Amino acid sequence: MKNPKLVLRQGQWLPVLVVLLTGLMIFSSASAQADEAFPKITPELMDGLNESLETTWPNDPVVPDLPPMPVTDNPQHDPNAFLWTHFNDNIYPPKVLGVPTARTRIVTEDDPMEVDVYWSMRSPYSYLALNRLVWLNSNYNVNVNIRPVLPVAVRSTKGGKGKAGGLFGLDYKVPDTVWDARRQGKFLGVPFNFPVPDPIWQVWQPDSKNWLQVHPPEKQPYVFWLTRLACYASLQGKAIDYIDQVSYLIWSGVVSPKSKVGAADPAKGHWPNYVKEYVNRIDGLDYDEAIDYIRKNPEEIDQCWIDNAEGMARTGHGGVPLMVYQDEPFFGGDRFEQFVFRLTQSGLTRRPVPRPPFATPPLRWPAGL
Repeated sequence: MKNPKLVLRQGQWLPVLVVLLTGLMIFSSASAQADEAFPKITPELMDGLNESLETTWPNDPVVPDLPPMPVTDNPQHDPNAFLWTHFNDNIYPPKVLGVPTARTRIVTEDDPMEVDVYWSMRSPYSYLALNRLVWLNSNYNVNVNIRPVLPVAVRSTKGGKGKAGGLFGLDYKVPDTVWDARRQGKFLGVPFNFPVPDPIWQVWQPDSKNWLQVHPPEKQPYVFWLTRLACYASLQGKAIDYIDQVSYLIWSGVVSPKSKVGAADPAKGHWPNYVKEYVNRIDGLDYDEAIDYIRKNPEEIDQCWIDNAEGMARTGHGGVPLMVYQDEPFFGGDRFEQFVFRLTQSGLTRRPVPRPPFATPPLRWPAGL
């Protein structure tokens, strides 16, 4: 006689099958996600990836598919750029004499100063200026307008491969940056750690045969995603909020394979896994809406960083972070005090009540402010 507990009446098989199939699908999905998980970055993995510039970065499932980047080149030299018109070597007279005229109107909340900051998501020195720039924007009557640009290593997207341009093409600059940026973080009291992975796929290891070589733009896995998100945030009036969250995520070490949780679980030490979460922390921004907008409006988004590169060129400079007031450029966080000095000459005033995004008081801040 059959065990009645094992007998299923007609019509009862369907829900059982549904449960079984659902469980199988969940198991298969989990297995697929495990198969797609980004590999742990090790010296051996990087040696293999940098053996040639023809290799392909491992698929990172968290990075969305986006339209191809437009073909661009570095902006042309502008003979009317600030640094060129003010060039004075005591042999050839400058085209323009003196410094910009200081503002005479009283600086108020309703009539604040306007400054531009050209910013790269790959720049450690941009991040190291973040705390002071956010504090300035929050506590003083000055609008700090963040202008996202592509990193100098890939500022031209016309394709090809080779050594990075600008300072990163100099043999001493990379090892100096790796040492100095950590030291600067300690000096400023800013949490800092080099991100793994680097937002730019470039051969940094000095012993590598392809040292300083940059993988071609079409193979770059992260930087165009980050920069387009920055431009979307800029269009929404949230650029400083975006860098306050996402640059911090990348460069602070808050998510790192060297952390305790990151060492135990590589997925928890992989900062790209958290970009969506950090974007969604920004009041008024939604990551999924941002990606959808970028996909539907790539020309508008890309025109943002193209225009910013042109604006940067009009100063005569190409480095980041580049702080600009009245067309005068101040390059690097170590020129922050000179930058604020110019603002005080134009009557910089403090806000009665800080505004978001907020910041902790900087450890190093110009005296008297």
